Amino acid sequence: MKAIVLIVRGLQAGALGCYGNQWTFTPAFDALAAAGIVFDQHFAVNADPAGARRVWRSGRYHFPSHVQTANADLLSALRQRQIHTCLILDDNRPSPSEFAVGWDRVERVSAAEGEMPLDAVLEAAGVALEQLERHDNWLLWIDLAVLLPPWQVPEEFQQAYFSNEADADEDGLDEAPSDEQTEEGRPFTLLTDLPVGLIDPEDDHLYLSLQVSYAAAVSYVDAGIGQLLQALDGVEGGDDILRIVTTDTGQNLGEHGIVGMCRPWLHNELIHLPLLLRLPGAAEAGRRVSALTQAVDLAPTLADWFGAPLADVHGHSLLPLARGEVEAIRPHACIGLQVGDAIEYAIRTPEWAFLLPASPLPLSERERSEGKANVERTPQLYVKPDDRWEVNNVLQHHLELAEQLEQTLRNFVTAPG
Repeated sequence: MKAIVLIVRGLQAGALGCYGNQWTFTPAFDALAAAGIVFDQHFAVNADPAGARRVWRSGRYHFPSHVQTANADLLSALRQRQIHTCLILDDNRPSPSEFAVGWDRVERVSAAEGEMPLDAVLEAAGVALEQLERHDNWLLWIDLAVLLPPWQVPEEFQQAYFSNEADADEDGLDEAPSDEQTEEGRPFTLLTDLPVGLIDPEDDHLYLSLQVSYAAAVSYVDAGIGQLLQALDGVEGGDDILRIVTTDTGQNLGEHGIVGMCRPWLHNELIHLPLLLRLPGAAEAGRRVSALTQAVDLAPTLADWFGAPLADVHGHSLLPLARGEVEAIRPHACIGLQVGDAIEYAIRTPEWAFLLPASPLPLSERERSEGKANVERTPQLYVKPDDRWEVNNVLQHHLELAEQLEQTLRNFVTAPG
């Protein structure tokens, strides 16, 4: 049995054509989706890079201040079944160090002078695939960080987004933004160093510049994914390899007035994660799974695939969902995040998103010096799937429902680990 997991760090589900985006060019992701299974409601557990990796290894929920009572580990289970494991780690951006422990082989890839990081990682992945051919059972895990700023995007991938030719929808979300959408008609240029922190919600030019720059970076990564998938097709027995593409977290790119990981705000752009899974022979191609799934399900899925029992997990194997054998695996998805002293929790159901701030976060010294106003964070409730971008807080109209969701959420995150 063989499997490849591709982690595209910082990839928003809403940036992909297979998740409804109509203006970002992502043919490779979309082709993989067409040949595989798309999980439409996949969510983070602990929405930060380190938290995501603890969840991936353990198959267990890890919330802020959550005490664990068990220590399941995917790699230990695979080792017992003599599954060879290889981690290709994009070292051009920082990553949690503990995740690199326990693999049979770890290769940290840094771009040489004049080399693009994406090219360096893809080359290392190609070499790893050649070396893995001598093993009957293996897991190749590729951690790609190209979407994390500062963005480096070749000119050829900028041309489609930084021109005056694209027609734009008046809200700038469903089609590519254009110069005519800004009050001053200023042209857009690729942003590299992002203004992490609170931004002026009235600064449409900055917001659209963030969105267009990110779209160009996504299209660049998509082209690299296409090269990797083509290489897989050339590997002996490549059609038998389980392929999984997902991410640790999305990114805050101004959608709710913040950029970067400066607030623990659990909105869609951060916690709704893409998850694409291709079975051998493209079995079940085109299936879309509407069930609620979470990052905690990845370890049980791989353990199931390799026949490596993984005890004491909270997650579920996604293979029965992928094959249409079951319709759901959980009634709700719970998420948590801590940034500094501030914590927020969220609960998602098919119909609702409820966000619960657990502690305040004052402005940083830099933000105070820039004269920014503190933002009072209050509980929020959004209708799903209608309010995809979470702009209309309807909590005051559904107080009893909000109270029920809050109690369910509190019970879940305080349950013994």
